[in-house]
Amino acid sequence: MTNVLVESSSFPEFGRPDAGLVLISEWRTPDAERRQAVMDGVIDAWAEARLPESFLGRYCLVGSDGLTILNYAQWTDAAAHHAFAADPANQRAIAESVQALISVGPPGRYRYERSVVLREGPLRTLATAPSETGVAQYVHRGEDGKTVRVLTAHDDEGDGTTVRFRPCRGLVRPRG
Repeated sequence: MTNVLVESSSFPEFGRPDAGLVLISEWRTPDAERRQAVMDGVIDAWAEARLPESFLGRYCLVGSDGLTILNYAQWTDAAAHHAFAADPANQRAIAESVQALISVGPPGRYRYERSVVLREGPLRTLATAPSETGVAQYVHRGEDGKTVRVLTAHDDEGDGTTVRFRPCRGLVRPRG
């Protein structure tokens, strides 16, 4: 693993083998301008922080409704994330910065479980619910072992009836 973090404008690497914890949440903002400011502020705050090697990546994906953000983060394991989050210096450096941008509850805590290929096609958008019309599904199981979160990949922009997400900004630790 490298100690270098790089900006990314891609989808997360679902099923990244070194990711033992995935944090997923959806945030809603009042308008598209605020949404962009929140995404930029979150990624900038994380880029400026001293992040441990257990941090693998954080992605802000932009919703097609102009208001929603899909937040997706990867850590090597839950214990490493807990230790980082419990440190008061990290709380000041990151948590306060994020809370100044948007008030949200804690993200859902998951472990990537599997991918299900539904049909061939490129990944253009991502929905946060299971769908038979997608090209793939990325299944995540909650830490409680009961909760399941499915992200469905699509090869089109959709018809506007459900929010679809595209990559905007991310911060990732490349493998290798």
